[in-house]
Amino acid sequence: MEYVSVPDSGGFVLIDLPNAPESTGIVRWARKILKDGAAGLARSMTYSYAALGLKVSGASAGISADPKVRGESVEAFGAHLADAVGGRRVFRAAAKGVSEADLAPLRVLDTRHTMYFDPETHQALTNQGVLAAAAWAHGPLAGARVAIDGGGDGEVSLARAALAEGARVVALGGRTLASGFDAEVLDAWAGDADGVLPGEAVADGLHTGSDVAFVGAKTNSVDHDRMAGVAAPVVVPYARLAVTTRGLAVAARADRRVLPDFVTVAGPLSAQWPSDGATAESVATTVRNLITEVLAALPGGDDGLVLEACIAAEAFLSTWQDELPFGRPI
Repeated sequence: MEYVSVPDSGGFVLIDLPNAPESTGIVRWARKILKDGAAGLARSMTYSYAALGLKVSGASAGISADPKVRGESVEAFGAHLADAVGGRRVFRAAAKGVSEADLAPLRVLDTRHTMYFDPETHQALTNQGVLAAAAWAHGPLAGARVAIDGGGDGEVSLARAALAEGARVVALGGRTLASGFDAEVLDAWAGDADGVLPGEAVADGLHTGSDVAFVGAKTNSVDHDRMAGVAAPVVVPYARLAVTTRGLAVAARADRRVLPDFVTVAGPLSAQWPSDGATAESVATTVRNLITEVLAALPGGDDGLVLEACIAAEAFLSTWQDELPFGRPI
């Protein structure tokens, strides 16, 4: 993994596979962006591409700067990134603390389709991949009880998509409702989550009786202690690096299936370089088919799906890398 400092910005880029023809990932701003966190995200992205059979590297960037100079720092990052990476094709997408408008200068050289940068399309494709993975592991979601880790906008969007599949959302963030949160409740949730929601406030919604748990409210959202109380037999991440290594070990002992996050969240990557004439709807169909195919190709043995997916990704990486990157995204 190569560390590249971006002059005058307080920023850096970590490129997982420096010899890759393209590298993509996010850029975040905060007072202090830790390199370890960025490295984990870059490695996860590399494995996503490998799982999909694409010769692309993950790359993660951070801008550490005081809020008073955030604007100048982000502007300098956009102005100096190309020179810093030596003209290599290193493409960025906005994440925490950074907007797409901030990165407008970088879009001139970016070859990816504009639909990839549309927040609604990006979220919809994430939802489609996550739900396809859940349906592969559990079976059709119609009638299935699902628990969702967090209660933010992304989780509400996932809940809506799950309802469209016929699932019953029995837990959302820290609230549970045995009959399930319906679309009307989700509308209220999106408008004002304070004092308008039915159901019961609980310490952890993932402990609610359910068939599928969607996890990913934050990095390392489910550690070994929390995994011990997860009620669902199937755990599907909707964000990267959601389950810790010890959490995976607890799940294995409990015969609980945890799906590989670098596969379940890979859906939006299909919108970067789609076929000519592709639409958001056609890409969504591609995402569902692709995620299902990747998971169905795993052996399904005693090693667990996450390790099996890592091994499969590494087999592809070995076809075009002389050495495998050190350390798996788990």
